[in-house]
Amino acid sequence: MTTNNSILVSCVRSNKSDNNVWAVSVQGEEQVKSYCKSPYKAMRYAFLLKKQTGYYINDISLTSLSLEIKRLKELKEAAALTTEQKEGKERIDAAVEQFVEEHSVNNVLAKADEEAKAKGKGKRKASKKQEKVAA
Repeated sequence: MTTNNSILVSCVRSNKSDNNVWAVSVQGEEQVKSYCKSPYKAMRYAFLLKKQTGYYINDISLTSLSLEIKRLKELKEAAALTTEQKEGKERIDAAVEQFVEEHSVNNVLAKADEEAKAKGKGKRKASKKQEKVAA
């Protein structure tokens, strides 16, 4: 019986906690498994086994590890905003909202109307002499 030796990596449930761990083993030797807490460390260990044994890493295992590492990296980047960055973002959002409100079409038109009325009120009335001349 010939076995196609390859390195298998699978996600398993931990007995001690609710977290998932990654089991790395060689096909045909499932009794000897190594457990890793993160997919990144499981991938590193799988490549170490590949170098030591000369076996190849199962394509499906490698793909699932890559996707999980990518997903965790995106989650970490999204949560990486510090409180200082959050405060800065809030200030920028408030300034943008104020700018949009001040420069909306209705406000700009209302200001133009007020300026026109103010100019109209500032005109001098014709003096009595000018009224007589005009009449």
